[in-house]
Amino acid sequence: MKITVCNFKGGTGKTSIALNLALTMKHAIVSNDIYSPLGNVLDKKKFIKLEPDQDLPELPKKYDIIFDLGGHIDPRAIAAIDQSDWVIVPVTRDFIDIQVSINCIGELQEHTKKIIVIANRTVKGELKAIEKAVRNFFKFPVFEIKKSKALPAIFKEKKSIRDMVLEGGLKSYHYKSVTEQFDAVIKHMEKKK
Repeated sequence: MKITVCNFKGGTGKTSIALNLALTMKHAIVSNDIYSPLGNVLDKKKFIKLEPDQDLPELPKKYDIIFDLGGHIDPRAIAAIDQSDWVIVPVTRDFIDIQVSINCIGELQEHTKKIIVIANRTVKGELKAIEKAVRNFFKFPVFEIKKSKALPAIFKEKKSIRDMVLEGGLKSYHYKSVTEQFDAVIKHMEKKK
């Protein structure tokens, strides 16, 4: 399966979501982020960092890839979206993030209808606000990833949240709900592929 994680707005958690999905699903990642921290976490065989002038290669269908893309919808982003089974748009509750994300989803739907919105780093009541904003314009599914120390921990631990939960202990207790939230997204993608 190929998945694109993108948003025009920085700071919505694209890379964290892409990394946890890649580690959980055993996918590689392609990123257009010049300063990506992914090279410090992923094996070199599982990470391609595109240079600013480098085109996105056409990858065989059998490759399991996550495209971690920031910035605007440029030819590389369109190439990734065209290859992808799903496009995930992380959104946070910040007013500007929601506005930019709505614009991003509008542009993305010109290229695909397989869009999932993730209300990211939510606290009480924010999921409903994000769902309402998205539903004013679109009917795409909205999933929640609650605010947690689990996502930042994947960069330090270099393993998926699921793997940290399976190790047991306090992380298992604290990170279990986040794993279940990611599992709901993965199950949706696999079921609807």
